[in-house]
Amino acid sequence: MNRSILGATIALLLAGASACGDAAGLDPTTPPVTPEPTAEPGFGDDFPSEEARQRAQGLLGVNEADLPGDVRIGRRGSEQMVLTQDYRLGRVTVELDDTDGSGYRVVLATVELPDGPETFELTPG
Repeated sequence: MNRSILGATIALLLAGASACGDAAGLDPTTPPVTPEPTAEPGFGDDFPSEEARQRAQGLLGVNEADLPGDVRIGRRGSEQMVLTQDYRLGRVTVELDDTDGSGYRVVLATVELPDGPETFELTPG
């Protein structure tokens, strides 16, 4: 790109950015209005929490190959997986261990619920 065109483009961008601050006509002595925080409409309303808990508990002991496609694997043996930190109601994240030499099985299942996540652990026996 030609230096003069690049310089002109940068100058225009800087001029536009500085003009935007004053264009709104706001009085700098007036504090900004902050909207009231509101809960997301319907968040958790009528969510089938008990069914989600039962689903998570039902995954305990399941072989990795038999897991549904929508279940996240958070840990497989000593390998920790990289996961997103968003919160989705009903999502299940599992941890897998090869406890008896027959393959990786679910030993921990965490389900995301309206009141916070709930974790279930496989009990030996």
